[in-house]
Amino acid sequence: MIRFEKRYSNGVTFQTSYVFSKLITDADSYWGNAATNTANGCCLAADQYNRRLEKSIGEYDVTHNFKFGFVYDLPFGKGRQYLTHGVGASILGNWGVNGVLTYSSGTPVGVTSTYTLPLSATAVRSTPYITSYTNWQPQWKGDSFDPSVDNFVTAAAFPQQGNGTPNNGFGNTTRYNPKVRLFPNLNENVSVMGAFPIRESVRLEFRAEAFNLFNRVRFGTGSLSIQNQNFSKLTSSTDQLNTPRQLQLALKLYF
Repeated sequence: MIRFEKRYSNGVTFQTSYVFSKLITDADSYWGNAATNTANGCCLAADQYNRRLEKSIGEYDVTHNFKFGFVYDLPFGKGRQYLTHGVGASILGNWGVNGVLTYSSGTPVGVTSTYTLPLSATAVRSTPYITSYTNWQPQWKGDSFDPSVDNFVTAAAFPQQGNGTPNNGFGNTTRYNPKVRLFPNLNENVSVMGAFPIRESVRLEFRAEAFNLFNRVRFGTGSLSIQNQNFSKLTSSTDQLNTPRQLQLALKLYF
């Protein structure tokens, strides 16, 4: 992890950090038993006699994580570098810009199957059978991913499941594939604020805020259960992982 901070100087304060990490686990939550795991939405090991199959890149593994936060008081107005008096100072003075910028890698993706062994526990992890951890994603039809025509993962990467596979349907995949990840998280939240003194103890404050300033769209994967007829197709608004751009204005009077 690398962190850099600049304290208030010439109207500027900022703090930034970069984290390079790798998370490897054999579980991302408490295992418990079949009853508690069913209730909590998690699952037991696919094969209690082969716990090595559970060792995987972690669900919350984020390889690169960069954050930048800043506060900048514009150099105009009384007591600042430019336009210290007059009409220009009244109009352009006491304005500031601040924001939080976040850029991070996507988390790894895993697929599931509805096929289990006849004696499997109620909440066992169903493991698909695969021949490779590469080539899970198809060649997209355009320059970028288009959810109306593209699948995030291709079904062709997964051969016939069930009785036609080795071990009569018992899969061989780990929990997540580090070579296939969700789209990265790119986000900018910025606000502009202006303060307008009216009297010694009275002032008006205006604030404009933008969340997801550039209206970036971060798509999900759709269902990753191999037997689902809509496997890896984005079919609803819930397949967008982030919130569209939001703008809000505020006006406050202090007295």
